Amino acid sequence: MSPEERQRALAKLPPERRRELQQKLQQFRNLPPEERQQLRERYRAFSELPPEQQNRARELFRRFNSLPEDRRPIVKREFAELRSLPESEREARMNSEAFRSRYSTAEQQMLQDLTRVFRNP
Repeated sequence: MSPEERQRALAKLPPERRRELQQKLQQFRNLPPEERQQLRERYRAFSELPPEQQNRARELFRRFNSLPEDRRPIVKREFAELRSLPESEREARMNSEAFRSRYSTAEQQMLQDLTRVFRNP
């Protein structure tokens, strides 16, 4: 999208939403190039998901964001680790007593759902 197209699109939005998007764009521009590239790749991967999986992913993001702030980095780290494992190891880990004692039932379900929607390429 060209800067002119972006400005026209932003001008059509309510003022509050426009400010939010402009702040997010500025935050994106302030990221190091590597992080911007990672976000572009994640967006590309997300946009390639079928619509029903995109909706499922949005629901999972909402659930993740509703976790207590102190639990988010813990669950995020576990998801990254689970995603890097081969499927058999991932299943074994998620069925372990250590996993079940470390995460609430809701967190366990979220991690299972996340690993199903976002399989490692």
